Amino acid sequence: MGTPVWAVPRGTEGVRIMTQAVADYMSLPECLRGTGLTEADLADEDAEIWAHQEFTVVRNIIGKLGDRAGLGIDVGGISTFGRTGILGFTFLASATVREGLARILPYLALSPSHVALSIETDETSDCIVADDEDIPADVRPFIVERDLAGLAAVLEGANAKLEPRWFETTLDEERAARLVKTWSLTADVRPNQPRNRIGGPPGMLDIPMPQSDPNTARVFERQCRQLLERRLARVGVTGQVRSRLLHTPGSFPSMQNVADELHLDPRTLRRRLTDEGTSFRTLVDEVRRALAERLLLENASIETIAQQLGYAETASFTHAFTRWTGSPPSRFSRR
Repeated sequence: MGTPVWAVPRGTEGVRIMTQAVADYMSLPECLRGTGLTEADLADEDAEIWAHQEFTVVRNIIGKLGDRAGLGIDVGGISTFGRTGILGFTFLASATVREGLARILPYLALSPSHVALSIETDETSDCIVADDEDIPADVRPFIVERDLAGLAAVLEGANAKLEPRWFETTLDEERAARLVKTWSLTADVRPNQPRNRIGGPPGMLDIPMPQSDPNTARVFERQCRQLLERRLARVGVTGQVRSRLLHTPGSFPSMQNVADELHLDPRTLRRRLTDEGTSFRTLVDEVRRALAERLLLENASIETIAQQLGYAETASFTHAFTRWTGSPPSRFSRR
């Protein structure tokens, strides 16, 4: 089972692509508002960010330009093969498109994409599946547009020209009709489906890669594995749990849910957090406090903040905030 995309810090390439795509309409500070990121972070090739920071950039873009059909396609369309990094070279050195996808699927958390890709094959078709269930609902259409349009651009850049016959997507009719054109002018479009699937005849994914080399592919694949392991080790379980708590604003998962998503037993998760000097409850409080203070600085009402942080009553939030900071949220707002 793969590592959840929210559990691994990633490079800033995805944010750079988005800010460059909308540069004629938004300033960089507007794009980065509320992310904690700076222009220097985007220029630092070693900088790493979390999925929730990238989703904040998406929310800023949608808030300024409108949640219109095709906006994500415009952004994803400027993706290039060169921007895929070590994953792209692993794919390029593989024997076929199928083999290339199989090699990089365990390491997708290293890519700018957030849809979870997989392959389905039966007697009637080959499919690329793009699961979007792990993406917050408010940014999901944009991300699906961006990532699938970006994948089409990357495959074209790698000279892997697939010929899909049909295109199923969770997007509505207008978004689906626009997105399918990035893949094919003749494919059958099926909007409002449970999943995103790009399908064609058996063997569609067996197209030979023109620059394949098995030894090189294995070397790149090993580097992908090492990079993923280094990133996970560096942030520890604490960083992964904190990222999950920030992943979907207003919805805090239970420890059982987080353990399941990390493919851990709850006792193991509790022990690892203890070894790192914290606990699940402490992390929930830290995240809630940080979100509360940010929303207070944005002049959100106490009632709104309590609701967004998952409190059934405003009084419960006020009591918790006072416990965290020593003063009620109303005093923090005035200060």
